[in-house]
Amino acid sequence: MPTVPSQPIDVRRDQALHMMLSTRGSAIVVVTRGDTSMVPHLRGGDAVLAVPLAAAPGRGDLLLYRQSDYWVVHRCLGRVVARDGREGLRTRGDGRNALDPLLAPDDVLARVTALRRRGVWRSLESRPARAYALLLAWHDLFWAAVGVAARKAGLGRAVAEIDLLSLRLSVPLAFPLFHRRIANPAVAGPDEAV
Repeated sequence: MPTVPSQPIDVRRDQALHMMLSTRGSAIVVVTRGDTSMVPHLRGGDAVLAVPLAAAPGRGDLLLYRQSDYWVVHRCLGRVVARDGREGLRTRGDGRNALDPLLAPDDVLARVTALRRRGVWRSLESRPARAYALLLAWHDLFWAAVGVAARKAGLGRAVAEIDLLSLRLSVPLAFPLFHRRIANPAVAGPDEAV
């Protein structure tokens, strides 16, 4: 007769991820099928190589963090101070036109250093890749601000479509130019998707 686990599966998967990050120094995390929050950069079935934070997250970094009962990989747009005085990180999924809730820096599990798109691993660590990430962070901030104004005028959906269309047209051309191909990382990962 199967035994009931002593901890919920989410707790065990979080512990596995923390253990891999602390003992192996990295972990591969697969994006949940159907997830579109980072389209066109990441789709369901793609994967990321996550490493522990060595320094404070920077603008443009892809961060891995827990939100509610799932892991999230979204772009860091910078540090902010909320109206109530709380300090945190502003993040956004590239495929969404709205900013995420304020993220406490302590809630960040890792930074993404490489990603697998359509079966090909590419590094996010070179100077050109960092420049690309900064451009994307500015893109995300600009279009999120335009989205706020557009929603007030009843044009939020149209602005979100233009935002996403601009990415769908530019990313397939620009991403491979700025991100060098790398060998498959020899790292295992927890069987959890973000």
